[in-house]
Amino acid sequence: MAGAGAHEETARRPPVRGHMLARLAGLVGFVVVAFVATAWIIERRTRDDDFSATVRSVETLLDQKIATATGLMRATVAALGTSDEIAHAFLSRDRSGLQARSEALFETLHRDHRVTHLYFTGLDRVNFLRMHEPESFGDEIDRYTIRTAAATGAPSSGIELGPFGTLTLRSVTPWRHDGETIGLIELGEEIGPLLADIGASLGVDLYALTRHDEIRPGTWHYGRRMLGQPPGMIEVGDHVLVSQSVAAIGPAEQALLPDLVRDGTIRTVTTQGRPLSIATAPLKDASGRRVGVLAIFADRSRAQATFTNWIVIATLASLAAGGMVFWSFNRALSRVEADYRRQHELEHRLLTISDEHQRLVQIEKLSAMGTMIGEIAHQMNNPLVGVVNMAQLAERSLDRPERVREMLAEIRKAGQNCSAFVKRMLNFTKVSRFDGRSTDLRGVVDEALALFHQSIGRRVSVTCDLPDAAAVAVVDPNLLAHALFNLLSNAAQAIGERGHIRVVLSRADHVDGRPGWRVAVEDDGPGIPDDAMRRLFTPFFTTRKDGTGLGLAVVQHIVLLHEGEVTAGNRPEGGASLALWLPETISTASTNA
Repeated sequence: MAGAGAHEETARRPPVRGHMLARLAGLVGFVVVAFVATAWIIERRTRDDDFSATVRSVETLLDQKIATATGLMRATVAALGTSDEIAHAFLSRDRSGLQARSEALFETLHRDHRVTHLYFTGLDRVNFLRMHEPESFGDEIDRYTIRTAAATGAPSSGIELGPFGTLTLRSVTPWRHDGETIGLIELGEEIGPLLADIGASLGVDLYALTRHDEIRPGTWHYGRRMLGQPPGMIEVGDHVLVSQSVAAIGPAEQALLPDLVRDGTIRTVTTQGRPLSIATAPLKDASGRRVGVLAIFADRSRAQATFTNWIVIATLASLAAGGMVFWSFNRALSRVEADYRRQHELEHRLLTISDEHQRLVQIEKLSAMGTMIGEIAHQMNNPLVGVVNMAQLAERSLDRPERVREMLAEIRKAGQNCSAFVKRMLNFTKVSRFDGRSTDLRGVVDEALALFHQSIGRRVSVTCDLPDAAAVAVVDPNLLAHALFNLLSNAAQAIGERGHIRVVLSRADHVDGRPGWRVAVEDDGPGIPDDAMRRLFTPFFTTRKDGTGLGLAVVQHIVLLHEGEVTAGNRPEGGASLALWLPETISTASTNA
């Protein structure tokens, strides 16, 4: 029944491997998800940080481009101012002659350096000649750069919004000839090519927008036509798009401009399936006045695709590695589970064997009790006869109280002996599991000898060699007394009528270093034959016709329950010696067996 219960418990036990593999799969999934999420967050932060750096690079590169272009313009003006012919034409108010002498230089500057404006202006800021528009002259120019250059006599440069709604980088330099300042020479370059260079260098699209109130509606179309650009005005809230780094603005970018101009914070949006990082930078003119914003767009499609590809590759690699770990863990768990099942089956078999041994012990006890029944009757009859006789004598001695008390004491003593004998018999036949507890082995030897003397039918000479101090070990006293009784009974049968038995209890350590005790039962009989020595502890093997063959097998089983050893051998001086070695302490598993 115990084995069936163990199998039912095994059947009810949840599949440990399945639970562990499920947890492992959950852990692998969590790690992969955490990796992807972490990589995604880091990529977002890195992308925003990179774009913030790009915005700063746009501002820095724009300043550098302005400085470089301004330096080139001032060097050009310096070379132009050394021409006596150009100076004489300006001083003589020969407009056509000045145009003719400057036309080749202006074409070169326009072709090679993208200069779109060349002005010759008097110190009174009245324009004398516009090379890009010769028919327009005689007006007073009221811009910051020309006012500053005329007032200070020093060059002045910067981005300015022209009357036609164009953003132009202008450089105004006082014109000195023969030691005198005779006028002002102005060179200008539209900001569009500068934005195109910056956009190409940094991989962004740039859009310059100015406030709507800075534009003169009547001159807008003229200025756009002069620059060869579409005349339409793209209005973005209270701003107007005046220049860009690309040929034309796309519809997606145009749709994003209103919110971008209003907000301006760095962010990434997805439009038409494309991730775009967008931001704005302030656009200031030469005087430092904010005239608009510079919208910055960065297409992140390629970077996003690259990141996505790497994430997919890393995820697949992680899943593959996780799959390998899962497979290896599954194999290891399979082996562990198989080992566990084998161990459980072995434990079940050992449990079954243990139950069988207990039944064998009981059978052997009952058999021993059967052979001892006659002796028991004799042992019980003698004191009972004495009790009856002394009771009769007591009845005749009622007038002698002292004699009656003596007889009653003898009756009580005989009754106590019978009670003790019955108690030993009950303990001897009791079936119980191993019950280990700290016990003085000397008491166990005494108990086994008392049972032996009361149950044996003849007087047998037995001497004991016991230590003076307590010999304490963790044992089951009932089982151990039964084992010693079996050894004593075997020795009594071997010595016959005149032999002698000696019981020796001594301290003895095991070969592996464990402390313990040795109990030896020695006799001076004929010894053990060699053929019987090999099968001495085999169940049901016996050399006596009336024997069960279970006595020594039970002894061995009891000693194994104590994690001890039993040995048998012949003494040199004759006779046999069977010894039990018992450890002082035993494992918890044995005490629960």
